[in-house]
Amino acid sequence: MTDTPNATERDFWSGPSGQSWVANQEEMDRQMAEVADLVLHHAQPGPGQRILDIGSGAGALSLLAAEAVGPSGHVLATDISKPLLDCADMRGRTIDHMDTFLADTQTADWPAADYDLAISRFGVMFFADPAAAFANIARALKPGGRIVFAAWAPPQDNPFWRIPTKHAVAHLGQPPKIEPNQPGPMGLADIELACDHLTNGGFDNVEGRVETIHLRHTDGATGFASLCCRIGAAKRVINHFEADEKAQQAIENDIAAEFARFERPDGTCAIPAAINLLTATKPA
Repeated sequence: MTDTPNATERDFWSGPSGQSWVANQEEMDRQMAEVADLVLHHAQPGPGQRILDIGSGAGALSLLAAEAVGPSGHVLATDISKPLLDCADMRGRTIDHMDTFLADTQTADWPAADYDLAISRFGVMFFADPAAAFANIARALKPGGRIVFAAWAPPQDNPFWRIPTKHAVAHLGQPPKIEPNQPGPMGLADIELACDHLTNGGFDNVEGRVETIHLRHTDGATGFASLCCRIGAAKRVINHFEADEKAQQAIENDIAAEFARFERPDGTCAIPAAINLLTATKPA
């Protein structure tokens, strides 16, 4: 792929972070199952529809969409990360109506412009120019086509982000501050700004709402804490300070102790999460 406006994100997600996501793909998909369900509930993909999955990652949402549209439909999973997209390609290898497309969404030359629906589970917060990216997504849609996506609400509303960060910083120190509304997990945390980006990208009927779901782990608070130290906010702090194994274990233990209040009688852990759910329509 030639250089792109989002080359930094491409390199990040194609390096160790992307590889880590691939290695932990099953665990991550179980954790985020309710997010995928939320997107599909509002998107309502149907048989025969053509769907574009933006920032598809390892393909969890694409696979569910492919099941919904059936063999008469089509799903194109697109991502900027080759390792993640290779994983999606492997997982969908027996599905004839699902393909993958390595591209920067902001500048992609889409193979078709007749998609009924664009969907995303946490794949649209990383654009250098969100309005330009949404405008390019609109170019792939039919007139009247819709976009439905989930993005993180602010970290203060999400224990999954707030608690691991708190304990990692307490042990290691404060990493460089990320300015609000910059490309990254919280890039569309400001729901009003996210709506503005869609409007400026040429969409109509823009609506945004905050939904509450649960992030889940089958191995309780300790399993969830371990995952947070491999992928996510705590991992960013750990990487920045190159923390040793002893420090990482101490951080993990503190996160697990606080996550314990989210454990269920069956031994699973369910953490409430605030999700920005955005929907819009391409003008007919």
